[in-house]
Amino acid sequence: MAKQSKVTHEDKVLNLSELKDHPSNPNTHTHAQIDAMVQSMDRYGQYYRIICDENNQIICGHGKKMALQKKGEKVAKVTIIKGLNEKQKLKLLLEDNKIQSMSYVNFTQVEALIKDIGEMDIIGFSPEYLDTILNEVSLDNMGVDFTKPGIRNDNFSNDLQVEQNAQYEDIDAGMQPARTMKCPHCGGEITI
Repeated sequence: MAKQSKVTHEDKVLNLSELKDHPSNPNTHTHAQIDAMVQSMDRYGQYYRIICDENNQIICGHGKKMALQKKGEKVAKVTIIKGLNEKQKLKLLLEDNKIQSMSYVNFTQVEALIKDIGEMDIIGFSPEYLDTILNEVSLDNMGVDFTKPGIRNDNFSNDLQVEQNAQYEDIDAGMQPARTMKCPHCGGEITI
């Protein structure tokens, strides 16, 4: 097992022009994500540092750099990690984002937090989603709001019901029953 060198961290403020994007960065940052980061930085400042190696090459924080540039900033808060070999830098480049994506989102808790906040300007959530949670709108996938009383149609006659039933029976009569067979290669069941 190879001896690991001592890893140190040094916090600095560097010019954005000094920061070099990592050529192997696998992440693509959408305009929507960068805009959300800009909004967040406008509201709270740069509360996460960009992580670089001793050559100012970004390991973590490419999106943060892009957001700072979009804001027109000239400098960034950076942590320089010294003592990593090239493989360790690549591993951190991958692991940082992968670890972030491994969390489970409890949407019941998210909705409870949104209700506690009670505001429509929560970064990263669409106004439609927030409105649905805050105003408890209950739309089905066809856009019908079931929280409002339905329209009653007293003119729905028994003759119309009989006609609709006959149409359903005609459709049903024209349907072929499903058949199940076994795949000769894998033995799995196939329904056709």
